[in-house]
Amino acid sequence: MPFLRRFFMKRIHIFLFLFVTCFILNGCGAQNPSDSGPEAKDHTTATGNTTLPESTITWFNTEYFNSGDGVNMRNMLLSSQYSTIADIDLFQLFYNGIPEVQLEISDEEKNTLVKSDEAAQYLDIIKITQPMIDNFLQEYAGVNMDDTNQVGLDQFIYLEEFDAYYLIHSDTNYARCNIVSGTESEGGYILLDYEMNGRKGIVTLKNIEGDYRFISNVTK
Repeated sequence: MPFLRRFFMKRIHIFLFLFVTCFILNGCGAQNPSDSGPEAKDHTTATGNTTLPESTITWFNTEYFNSGDGVNMRNMLLSSQYSTIADIDLFQLFYNGIPEVQLEISDEEKNTLVKSDEAAQYLDIIKITQPMIDNFLQEYAGVNMDDTNQVGLDQFIYLEEFDAYYLIHSDTNYARCNIVSGTESEGGYILLDYEMNGRKGIVTLKNIEGDYRFISNVTK
């Protein structure tokens, strides 16, 4: 009997030891550190969007926007406010034309423009065509000019005989922007907070296989 008592007591002690050890491990060591703690909260907003790291913000500031010595057309997509791309202001967007595509102005065109605006004799003439507009909008927004509400288009001079739009001026509306912060949703929508000409805004981009389409640009 003493032998059996010692045998069962030893088994009980072993069972209690294993039970307590298992309880401690489950309570302290099995939690995924990425599920809680300040490290996880720093990268997720209240809406569940992921905060973009500083390196990505720097890339948007220096490589995507503001890059190059001349007019960066991505900056021009921030020149007006629109809740949908259909309401983008084409006058503001193409105020400087498309620098990568410079079209020559013939004497016949210039003489015709002078009849509409004498300033065409001594100011710069910006020329743009609908195919140019369509190509640009397709690349950055996935739409054509006819898909928009053509806001601001009436501020161009349209010459039917040349099927082209013209602006006459010697100034610019180009401005650099400063991307302050940003988030990305699971659907691939990127919201960038920025400052430009003293104005605060939020531009929404859609990430499509590493390319970006402009969705909206609103005042913050």
